[in-house]
Amino acid sequence: MRAPIGASNAPEELDAVIREWERLWHANGLVADVEHASHSDNKGQYHWMIRLRGDEKDVIALWLTLRQRTVHFETQVMPAPEEQFETLYKYLLVKNAELRDLHLAIGPEEGIYLLTQVPIGEVTLERLDEIVGATMHYVDEIFPTAMSMGLASLYRRRRRNPT
Repeated sequence: MRAPIGASNAPEELDAVIREWERLWHANGLVADVEHASHSDNKGQYHWMIRLRGDEKDVIALWLTLRQRTVHFETQVMPAPEEQFETLYKYLLVKNAELRDLHLAIGPEEGIYLLTQVPIGEVTLERLDEIVGATMHYVDEIFPTAMSMGLASLYRRRRRNPT
């Protein structure tokens, strides 16, 4: 069964959910910024970008796109790999089977992306929080290993200071 087509006020409703989520989480320092294009693009879609502060990756930019029936969530885990393609893709396929609600894909310019889509009516404050939390967790988990494989000559993992 297909998700129902979103109501005409879907952009305003989604924006209200995102703004309430931002208000609740901004104080903890994980949310750097939320941007919203107030007008639709040439496909009639609306866009938001949530910038999050990650542990392994400094900034995690999560793009939300309001489509006709769904909200599409997408973040780049890493740019296009240059080395160890077979090893990296095997690692990502194994990881993909472990992920809940999100999945890995090769996206624009051969980068590695983490994405999902949710029917418009299911994007509540709680669901948004689950997706953002899972995105942060998976990016922080996958990023260092994937970068060490696919861009080994450029990437050096940060070592955290013990607290």
